[in-house]
Amino acid sequence: MPKIALACLEAGFHVLVEKPMTMDVAEGARLVAAARAAGRICAVNYGYSGYPLVRHARAMVARGDLGAVRVVVAEFAHGHHADASDAENPRVRWRYDPAEAGESAQFADCGIHALHLASFVIGQEAERLAADTVSAVASRRLEDDAQVNLRFDGGAVGRLWTSSVALGRQHGLSLQVFGERGGLAWAQERPDQLRWTPLGGRTQIIERGEAGLSPEHDRANRVTMGHAEGMPLAFANLYADLAEAITAKAEGRPVDPAASLCPRAEDGLRSVAAIHAVAASARDGGRWVDCRPPAPPEQGGQ
Repeated sequence: MPKIALACLEAGFHVLVEKPMTMDVAEGARLVAAARAAGRICAVNYGYSGYPLVRHARAMVARGDLGAVRVVVAEFAHGHHADASDAENPRVRWRYDPAEAGESAQFADCGIHALHLASFVIGQEAERLAADTVSAVASRRLEDDAQVNLRFDGGAVGRLWTSSVALGRQHGLSLQVFGERGGLAWAQERPDQLRWTPLGGRTQIIERGEAGLSPEHDRANRVTMGHAEGMPLAFANLYADLAEAITAKAEGRPVDPAASLCPRAEDGLRSVAAIHAVAASARDGGRWVDCRPPAPPEQGGQ
């Protein structure tokens, strides 16, 4: 049980936790219930959702620029654990040991970032998934590569690949969204550009910081275009969102809509449920499974 987070919520503090939020679904549901009962914010640090152009992509989808989303493709693949001779390095080994890491290694570490990013941008949550996982380094008990097919509650189809043995990849987080009227592509290693291809039109490069973008982008943008703006500022945008939400609650006013994007415990719970669903599906030969979490329990009686 995430005792520290629970104790802080019950003592009246707002909380920001790391991902994965908990080790199992029941713990996650209790954390969601505790936050609701305490009337406090429990946020989860899915920091990549803080990039200005990720937020602009979300705004483009929400206002209908792409039409109905048909397919979303998310990747988070790197090659930093590809060396089998490094498998016993303590800094690497624990990640693939179920006694320390739980049900999943690579999907729980990186795959849920890709899944959250996909859901965040398209505004849909995963309902079912089918997974194929492998331990490419034979000594590992948990997966170092996973391919996951997804069905979202708004009708979109998802394809997700995550790997730690993809030699030649560095960070490797990217997202493509394909709709009826256009497609978007963004990569975290080139975060200041968003590729937009309207139906029947040419591919355009949207630059971070340019005029005429969404309020969600503008609030998250810190540095003038042409200057690098990377991960620390993206993560800082989540902290700024959280500060705005806490201040608004204390002042009894609505939260700035452009600042209401910080991932919450409900997002963390969905990720934990997806981790266990991926493990269950892979054990059963890639069977489609429900990946939705149960409703959080009532706080009474704990």
